[in-house]
Formats: sequence, C-alpha cells, structure tokens
Amino acid sequence: MLNLSAWTRRSLLAAAFAGMTATSALAQAPVSPPAASTATATATAPIPIRVVVVTAYALEDKAWMAKAPQTLDFPNGVAPLGYDPAKGVLIVRTGVGTNHAAITTFALATDPRFDLSKAYWVIAAIAGVNPNEASPGSAAWIGNVIDVDFGKWVDPREAPPEWPGGYPPFQPPRAGRPDSVYYPLNTGLRDWAYGLTKGIQLPDTEALKTARARFSSYPNGSKPPFVLTGDEISGQAYWHGEMLTKRYAKLATDFSGGKSRFVMTAMEDTGVANALRRLTVVGKADYDRLVVLRTASNYSQQAPGEKSGRQHEPTLCRGRRRRRLRRPRGGRQGRRRALGQLGGLSRQDSRRREVTT
Repeated sequence: MLNLSAWTRRSLLAAAFAGMTATSALAQAPVSPPAASTATATATAPIPIRVVVVTAYALEDKAWMAKAPQTLDFPNGVAPLGYDPAKGVLIVRTGVGTNHAAITTFALATDPRFDLSKAYWVIAAIAGVNPNEASPGSAAWIGNVIDVDFGKWVDPREAPPEWPGGYPPFQPPRAGRPDSVYYPLNTGLRDWAYGLTKGIQLPDTEALKTARARFSSYPNGSKPPFVLTGDEISGQAYWHGEMLTKRYAKLATDFSGGKSRFVMTAMEDTGVANALRRLTVVGKADYDRLVVLRTASNYSQQAPGEKSGRQHEPTLCRGRRRRRLRRPRGGRQGRRRALGQLGGLSRQDSRRREVTT
C-alpha cells in the first residue's frame, strides 16, 4: 500500500503543479543554478525556490528523489535534498514526528543557499484514515491541522466516570495565548488543489478491496479510493482504535466550532506548520502557502467485531518486523537454544527502538 500511496500522491501533485505552473506568478520567477558549495552559495544571491516537497521518511521520498536531477548536501537535516533547477523544486525529508519536522523545516528555511520566502510547501505523505470518511488508498487535501500532543489526561483507572478514557471535558484555548494546537491552513489554496485533482481516478487493488470488506458497514470507509478534503489530527504517537477515533473526531469539531471533519491522522504536520508560522514573521517563509496532501495507508481503528491490539502492531510500529520463535526441542540443550534466540530478539528490538527513537 505504501507504493500505491506514493503513486497516488505523485499523480495528484503532478496535476496540482501543472495548474500552479499555468496560474501562479511564481512560475515566472527566475531560477539560479545550484552553487558548487555552501561557501560559494553564500557569496551569491540565494536560489529562489518555488515549491518545497516535504516527506517524512525514506520510503516516502524515494520516488521523489529518483526524479530529482540533482542532490544537495543538507548537514542540518536528516537526509540530502533533492533539487530540480528547471522547476525550482526542493525535496526535503524531515524525519518522523513533529519535533523532527519542525527542526528540519526551520533549518531549511534559514539555509543561506535558498530563498524560500515565496515558496509553496507541499507535505506529501501517508496517514491513517478515519473509516467514517474514506478508505485506504484515498487522498485528502487538508484544511485544518490539530495537535493532540497538548492536553490534559488522567489514568482512566483513576479518572472520574464522566471523563471517558481519562480525558477531561474540552476547554477552549485562553484568549491571548499563542495557539499551539489549532492550525487553520489556507483553504482557498486547498480547494484550488482539490479542484484540479478531484476527478482523478485513483488505483484500486485486490488488497485494498480485501481491507475494505471488513468495513462494509461504513459507507465512506468501504468506498474505492477517492480524492476528498478534510482535516487532520497530528501527534507524536502512533495510535489506533475506535474510541480514540471517536475522541479525535469530537476534538476536531470542538476546536473548530463545528467546522472541522477529522479525516486523516499523521505526525509531522503541526511541526511544519508551527515552524512556518514563526518563519513567516521574519520573512523567511509564507504560512499561507502551506498545502497538505495525505494519502491513506491504513484505517485509524479496528474493523467491527475485532479488537485493537497486537494484531494491529504493523500499523502502530511502522517498519518493525517480528521473528517467530521455534518450539524448544532436545531437553535442556534445546531450552538453552530457545533462550538464546529470545535474548537475541530482545537485543535486536532494543536496537530498533533506539534507532526509531
């Protein structure tokens, strides 16, 4: 499904970029050739960039990087940049999570080699999808992003009964306090991109049909992949389950005064949005030129009649593989071999956790 999601994003963005080239004044901006080194670049005028394509991790930017004519070093980032001098497009991988996304965005926008003051920032990445809104393989242009890392929570075993899941009743942000939770995007830009792409027929596969069959009671969640608009829940943690899906749907409604619809759940977008807000103040970026395209790789909850738990581990722990343990044989010697295998598994898992953290 990851490869299919990448194909979907590229197809939709190709249509959006074609419209951008035809309608945007940025299409007439001159593009300078890349400097041979950072030292040389700082001695000349910075390169004006038209579009920054933002991905989170290696599988997401693989297809983009394969099409980039040039690769540029990016010491303050997590990976080299892709660069297309003819189109004025940069490709950046932020790393997974809101913190990595914010830091990488800030580092790129303040890199003296580039002028990103008028660049469009396009987040193109995977997401979990609310089955009440769409199905895996679908693509959503996002209008509002809500950060669920900020909040109050009590262990459900100790919480009052009127606090479902341990969450207290919603409290609007205090007046005059910087809003680090709710990020309304430029819906005019969002709707323009949607208008260019809504008629594109997205690919469907047997794997997607099989996944949808378990959600036949959800009218939108059982539809073949389609293009839509909606809003996103963004947070640092992998999560899954029907109760959290319902909670975040209500949270999106509460923060927006009933205007938002929780469609996709992802991790990096509030980090990028917060960085661009601050960069806009000092003229390094334009927050109103941020557009988010999220394509669904999985549902945000279990199917009816199923339990959310270990069977959904691939969803919760992206990229982590599990080894099967053999049944101990041969008495004491066999048990020693089994314990050694178990110890090896634990060490490998520890190393994986250190890498992903």
